[in-house]
Amino acid sequence: MVGVLLLSRIIYVLIPGSGKRIITADEEGYLIFWDPRSSAPVFKLGPEDARFSLDGITSIGVNPSSTLAVVGGAGGGVRVVSLSKGEIVSTLGGHTEGESIEAIAFIDLTGAGSPGPGIAVTGATDGKACIWDLSTMRLRATLQHEVRNTLSTFFAKRV
Repeated sequence: MVGVLLLSRIIYVLIPGSGKRIITADEEGYLIFWDPRSSAPVFKLGPEDARFSLDGITSIGVNPSSTLAVVGGAGGGVRVVSLSKGEIVSTLGGHTEGESIEAIAFIDLTGAGSPGPGIAVTGATDGKACIWDLSTMRLRATLQHEVRNTLSTFFAKRV
């Protein structure tokens, strides 16, 4: 029998792509990548690594090709994590420090379902939606709401 001591609430469970892996994240700031056939994590990132310290994870998204996870934190930080290597590949800095990242979504600007890293949009309580090109890890555009506390980002598929 395996015992688990839960010290913080799991706030996200994602099953990317083929469903052969599971990603969990919690309010303490831990991101764990699992193989469901084992109780041992494939990798685990947490606040003890200063590069991953986010003051708690508030949002997470996985790109369509299931190669990258974008993770947002309560302190306004955004990290891009390689799911194949278990490493932080970029820190994205477009939001105001101290403003929580509350939404992450991926969009297909070409409509062709391109297989690359993709385009991510992050929304935060600073009223900004930042559009990121993950092939270059650069900010493409910032959309600013006059009213702060942009909590959700929604995208509709073209029919």
